[in-house]
Amino acid sequence: MNKKNKFLLFFFTILLFFNILLFLTNIWIFDNFGNVKIQEILFTLLSPTSGTDSSVVYSYILRVLLIAVSFTVLSCFIVLYTRKKSKHFKYIKNISAIFVVVSLFLSCLYTNSRYDIYGYISQKSQTTSIYNKSKKTKKKVKKEEYQGDSTIVYQNPKEINISGSDTNNLIYIYLESIENTFLDTAHGGVKAINCMPELTELALNNTSFSNNELLGGAIPFTGTTWTIASMTSQFTGLPLKVEVANDMDQQNRFMPGAKTIGDILNENGYIQELMIGSQKEFAGTDKLFLQHGFDKISDINFLKEQYLIKNDDLNQWGLKDYKLFELAKNELTELSQKGKFNFTMATIDCHMPKGFLCKYCPNTYENRYENIYACQSKLINSFIDWCKSQSWYENTTIVLVGDHPTMAQQYVNDVPSDYQRTTYNCFINSKVTTDQIKNRQFTHMDMYPTTLAAMGFNIEGNKLALGTNLFSELPTIIEKYGQDYINEEVQKSSEYLDKNIYQFN
Repeated sequence: MNKKNKFLLFFFTILLFFNILLFLTNIWIFDNFGNVKIQEILFTLLSPTSGTDSSVVYSYILRVLLIAVSFTVLSCFIVLYTRKKSKHFKYIKNISAIFVVVSLFLSCLYTNSRYDIYGYISQKSQTTSIYNKSKKTKKKVKKEEYQGDSTIVYQNPKEINISGSDTNNLIYIYLESIENTFLDTAHGGVKAINCMPELTELALNNTSFSNNELLGGAIPFTGTTWTIASMTSQFTGLPLKVEVANDMDQQNRFMPGAKTIGDILNENGYIQELMIGSQKEFAGTDKLFLQHGFDKISDINFLKEQYLIKNDDLNQWGLKDYKLFELAKNELTELSQKGKFNFTMATIDCHMPKGFLCKYCPNTYENRYENIYACQSKLINSFIDWCKSQSWYENTTIVLVGDHPTMAQQYVNDVPSDYQRTTYNCFINSKVTTDQIKNRQFTHMDMYPTTLAAMGFNIEGNKLALGTNLFSELPTIIEKYGQDYINEEVQKSSEYLDKNIYQFN
């Protein structure tokens, strides 16, 4: 074989490998994550891996990488064998080359159409003005009567008076992958049987904001649809730039210019603790909270040092939720004796790709995930019941929020294409009320001012960052300007964010 043919064979092999790899990757992504956005894919591929569940990596290696290599090697052997044995090799070679090139081109077109990669790159080259302050003159009204300006998209929290003389403690729980889809149809889900009866009752008996007439919630939005992004958006009122999330192992600071819930509560003398069953370093979680007002993070490593943890209490990500809630009672009891507190925690048992069963999970529902959901519902309700028996309960606001719709695609294949999947939310012991809880269009960014309002804080203008206080009469930014418009704008570059919020070097 001369040099020209060797080069052509090498070039053919590379094209064939990438063609098979791209085809299998698309299948693998859909099977594991469903119709995710390009930001979520980039985060999963590029973010720091400390504390991750290695089963996802092994799955990709076995189902994509090894198969792509095997098919490529086999195809090369067939080409070499055909070259020696067939007198029609020249025609077979040309047809094969055309097939590989055309199929690779079509695969690239399909991948771009599915994930809008070109649109993502294009929007990154554009700039947005939504973070610029409105120059509209504010009407002169008495300070106590001012409810806010709905035309303002972004409101810098550092410029807003946030006050409160008799505010509540806070327990804030990020519920991994808890979405309303798994409710029965009578309550707004798609299931014949409700596998979350306790969470349903909590939502019905307290304040739960909905995008429809039944039980609904926050609409998935760019930069809020994976765990650290959801935490960030609820904490700061801003979506998370995926390139920042991917680089947190290199950055010393996490959005240093942002004023967060943690910063505000720290200014008001709250003692704050985050409790998670995974490693605090994953995706910069430790930096997000410790650099914004939190005093302590109790993660899997800390909990192993402080408590007796058995192997049965662990899963691939860290501590199982039943053990996390058990230890949370100890941590809360200690924290509550120090003064006003904010106890924030995050569950993990519903994490993709298939969730984690524990010894308390029932076996009464159609699939594994529904049984894990049922277990979560009971665990959370039991924890709330314990809180109700504590002396500090009456002065404590409890917020339950699903962090994002599940990425465990195998359990949502039966969801109708026209059904709007939303995350669960419930505000318990809120110091304010509202009748405007139905047919609301809102995102996780609105949790920021809404949580503070539920605790009893007064927020001048009822807007913080891109979030709107849902207890107020102001429309959210997607109610005012439409989800498509705001979604496009937040994906664009912003000199304001880079300079003032992220403070890039």
